[in-house]
Amino acid sequence: MTTVLASTLSTKPVMGTDGKELGTVHNVSMNVETGALEYVLVDPKSDDVTRFETTDDGTLLVPAGRVQSLDDYLIVE
Repeated sequence: MTTVLASTLSTKPVMGTDGKELGTVHNVSMNVETGALEYVLVDPKSDDVTRFETTDDGTLLVPAGRVQSLDDYLIVE
């Protein structure tokens, strides 16, 4: 597995595998016992993103298992 510093994800644009831009990385959620990434929290680009759960303030909760790749965009399934 590739190691990525959380600081490199800050404000990274997020795109679905369908090519739709979802928003930008706001924060990450980690398991404090294992250090494993649990969620990527994304500030949505629009209100019509319904494929992910959201927090009370509308931030998207993208499960870490849905992350496909990282380059210019964070690509999620």
